[in-house]
Amino acid sequence: MPASETLGPRVVQHLLSRAGYGPRPGEIDAVLKRGPTQWIEEQLDPQADPELDQRLSRYPTLSYTTSRILALYNADPRSIGVILDEFTSAKVVRAVHGTNQLEEVLVDFWFNHFNVFVNDGFDRYSISSYERDAIRPHVLGRFRDLLQAASLHPAMLYFLDNYLNTLPRRVGNRVTGGINENQGRELLELHTVGVDAGYSQADVVEASRCLTGHGIDNLTTSGAYLYRAANHDNDTKQVFGLSVAAGGGEGDIQRLLDYLAVHPATARFISRRLAQRFVADDPGEALVARLADVFLRTDGDLREVTKALFGSAEFWAEAFGTGKPRTGFEYVVGTLRAAGAELQNPRVVRIAIQDSGMPLYACNPPTGYSNRGADWLNPSAQLYRMNFGLDLAANAVAGVSADIPGLIRSGGGDPSMPSSAAEAINRVVFGRTLSAASLGAAGRVSTSGSVPVATRVAGLLFAGPEMQVR
Repeated sequence: MPASETLGPRVVQHLLSRAGYGPRPGEIDAVLKRGPTQWIEEQLDPQADPELDQRLSRYPTLSYTTSRILALYNADPRSIGVILDEFTSAKVVRAVHGTNQLEEVLVDFWFNHFNVFVNDGFDRYSISSYERDAIRPHVLGRFRDLLQAASLHPAMLYFLDNYLNTLPRRVGNRVTGGINENQGRELLELHTVGVDAGYSQADVVEASRCLTGHGIDNLTTSGAYLYRAANHDNDTKQVFGLSVAAGGGEGDIQRLLDYLAVHPATARFISRRLAQRFVADDPGEALVARLADVFLRTDGDLREVTKALFGSAEFWAEAFGTGKPRTGFEYVVGTLRAAGAELQNPRVVRIAIQDSGMPLYACNPPTGYSNRGADWLNPSAQLYRMNFGLDLAANAVAGVSADIPGLIRSGGGDPSMPSSAAEAINRVVFGRTLSAASLGAAGRVSTSGSVPVATRVAGLLFAGPEMQVR
């Protein structure tokens, strides 16, 4: 790790807010004691989290297969509401209470990279399996494995219409089936080499031909992946410099994924996306090039690429910048963590996230939600955020409890004295990194009226500029 080890609380606050969803009370000092390097190493090798597992045990449907979910839906259509409620609640619980923060951030990042839309028909029943089986196990593994798991999961095959992608066939005077280019296009444009890599429309068609026959056995009962050899185009193909011989059958897509997963354009595209998420909206080309080199040298080992990112001077330099605006999800979760909040029922929290402009799993375009912080700045979203921060400080968020006076006392402050309360929150939550302007404003809140001083101070700081960025 660079000189960051000796740079103090601001560096740790930056690390916990970029590689996680932000510090919980006292966490900055705890990480300072053992050093950022050790925290990063622990996060890159996530261990069991029994406390989180206990919380998630309230949501038994998380382990259900797609076929079981379809069976429940067929028996009672109302059941899908319970299943999706548990699925989306679990995301909030993991982000707020999980100790493996980097893993949760990476699951969010890679799901967004390989985005599917929860309200798109069959994906309502398969999205839980998609995140659990295709995304989560591979976020610190090889990109090649992640690419295949996501590309051939029924949720993706449905979302991008590849289950309709077949070899055209003449039956009498009619032609049935035909090439569907949706997934072939997004495989190149969004998932691997990127839109600027120089591929052509012909490459999109050829990639789509490699994907013919890969579909779903049944959309209403099993919902499992199925390759239908009779629907596959078995002729020769040329995709972006790759020659695929005739007769390859199911192996055609394997050859294409092998090729794309370690292509230099893929290394650059993935590295830029990671740098944009973790470092800056417009990351420097030097950083992207170094990360791409690690990607290629390690055969797409995402743990090594992520480790190199956190070892870069560019990442640590951002600790002393103006910050990267948080998404709606990041703000709500980060504020809950800062307050030391306890979630009894995440449903209201999910509504707050939706009101901030980022409904969970509900980004319709395959591009996913933007990784650019600047794209999340708008007046209505800011208003929702401020209201959430104020409500949280007042313990007015249903299903959530936060002991703000206790939080202030834990930092050695007096909940009835504005300046003392503000300084205590600065110590225990922000690691003494709040600006003089924020501290001054919080320290001048009125002591009259029915609203407690602790609520006013915490609400102002939770809605303030430091909570809006990471």
